[in-house]
Amino acid sequence: MPLTIDQLNAASPAEAVALLDGIYEHSPWVAETALASRPFRSLQHLKHAMARAVADATPERQLGLIRAHPELAGKAMESKSLTAESTHEQSKAGLTSCTPEELARIRELNAAYGAKFGFPFILAVRGPRGQGLAKAEILATFERRLHHHPDFERGEALRNIHRIAEIRLDDKFDQPPTLGNEVWDWQEQLAVHTDPGYAELGQLTVTYLTDAHRACAAQIAQQMREAGFDTVNIDAVGNVVGRYEGATPDARTLLTGSHYDTVRNGGKYDGRLGIFVPLACVRELALQKRRLPFAFEVVGFAEEEGQRYKATFLGSGALIGHFDTTWLDQKDADGITMREARQHAGLLDADIPKLQRDPSKYLGFVEVHIEQGPVLTELDLPLGIVTSINGSVRYVGEVIGMASHAGTTPMDRRRDAAAAVAELILFAEQRAAKDGDSVATVGMLEVPNGSINVVPGRCKFSLDLRAPDNEQRDAMATDVLAALKDICERRSVRYTLEETMRAAAAPSAPEWQRRWEKAVDTLGVPLFRMPSGAGHDAMKLHEVMPQAMLFVRGINSGISHNPLESSTNDDMQLAVQAFQLLLDNLAAETATP
Repeated sequence: MPLTIDQLNAASPAEAVALLDGIYEHSPWVAETALASRPFRSLQHLKHAMARAVADATPERQLGLIRAHPELAGKAMESKSLTAESTHEQSKAGLTSCTPEELARIRELNAAYGAKFGFPFILAVRGPRGQGLAKAEILATFERRLHHHPDFERGEALRNIHRIAEIRLDDKFDQPPTLGNEVWDWQEQLAVHTDPGYAELGQLTVTYLTDAHRACAAQIAQQMREAGFDTVNIDAVGNVVGRYEGATPDARTLLTGSHYDTVRNGGKYDGRLGIFVPLACVRELALQKRRLPFAFEVVGFAEEEGQRYKATFLGSGALIGHFDTTWLDQKDADGITMREARQHAGLLDADIPKLQRDPSKYLGFVEVHIEQGPVLTELDLPLGIVTSINGSVRYVGEVIGMASHAGTTPMDRRRDAAAAVAELILFAEQRAAKDGDSVATVGMLEVPNGSINVVPGRCKFSLDLRAPDNEQRDAMATDVLAALKDICERRSVRYTLEETMRAAAAPSAPEWQRRWEKAVDTLGVPLFRMPSGAGHDAMKLHEVMPQAMLFVRGINSGISHNPLESSTNDDMQLAVQAFQLLLDNLAAETATP
């Protein structure tokens, strides 16, 4: 019989530890410590309590926990001395049936890893979907993680231990993340579409109005129809729009969604998670034949990344009347104008103005998005409440000094343009760190016609500054630009600087942020509030209606815009449940006189 939270809460301390035996390998102290947090409100509350027990333990005890785990396909497997849980997991990943060549490679990697880190390689081999990783993926992960810094890899080992424990708890309580599995699968199915030139490399790239992009739109539209939306259409900019009508024809609408285009060689979950989570909610409502006291509109935005054309937030911008018609004459790398691409897709320019929404008919906009950063995963938290989408300002600049012979120019006579920019980079890094949640990045750096034996005479650079509110952003920008001026004067070089983009911060509407908080708290997940350093479609909708976002933890250190971007079925399950709770709570509010 499956274990229940009520049963665990009622058990004596010794009985409760026994009930949780095997969750953390040979380490009953984790359960003993976590049980001090009883009564548990939910399975998720228990998971977090056990993760916190590990996080709060001494480094020595954490290391002992890591070392309590067996090597992958190691001696314990060969001698059949693995725990039942480890045997099941390694078997599910095919590690109990390796070829001699695979075993030899794994032994080689185990030896190299142990020599570098002093503990065994830990990987949740059942993977983010829980169904088992392929051996090729396991080997690739093993090889990649061998290059990590020891401190970072120790954290990765613990995070994988928590994932192993999470899957074991799902099994023990018989609570499979069914909805999370479906949301995961929908994203995997959508990822089969990719632009030419990338498909051959096994890379995911979907840019505005390519054949792959249009195939994605058609697939999302079909999934919306199958889920039970009342109307589904692809609009004049390529957005996929599904509506689930409210209980009355005059009901206002809750708007949600995210984008389905990608960066080049990107991940499968950036944007798309925010389409499929609410899609799962609508499917459940339709199965229950339940109507809400408001309409629910889910939009798969056609473009957010600005990859094919220099037109970001094209999909969400069209909904607020911000489609710039000069974009139509932009050309992509192949010389195809946006107007020509739209004609090929059968989209009519004259219909674009009709997409603008009347904000008075909308309750607000909410968006679910993968975090795209390391914060939640390092805190062992599956969900985060977004307080604001950072305001940003971008520049491109150039420092001009004097190119001279690297051997004959004394250090005190140099006018080194690259050294000036290097000093600026360090200042920007230090200045942003003073705010705690500001960020500064020099992402492009170039010494034109540089040579190994020439003092750089020119250095081109970019500068990206972001902060949770406009005042904090502008104060940082003022200091960084003043530093640039001072550095150049002191080094006897000059500079040019052009502002290329300025976006206002988008603070979450307090009432909508509270709604997300109430939903997350109900699930037994500790509340964590955080700004979003990345831009999102919610920034555009913020200009005309209240908005708030929910972040979902990413694995692999939360990396995004990268093929390693991923999340787990359990975290996706929680995102769906949080959205369902938000809808239920909003329905209760709306129905109250």
